[in-house]
Amino acid sequence: MLPIFEHLRTLGQVSQEEMMRTFNMGIGLIAVIPAAKFARAKTILDRAEEKFHVVGRIVKGDRHVQ
Repeated sequence: MLPIFEHLRTLGQVSQEEMMRTFNMGIGLIAVIPAAKFARAKTILDRAEEKFHVVGRIVKGDRHVQ
């Protein structure tokens, strides 16, 4: 949680649950990067000292929803 949200939570006496619901404090921004360009994107993010996490990958499937 970013410091500004902790400040708002404390100042407004808001529960952690309400903060998560109200401010959608989940994953945040997602960038879909082609596998062939991942190394370049990683280099750019590293140079900018941006934290990032790989959260998944897109794979070809049988076009069936379970």
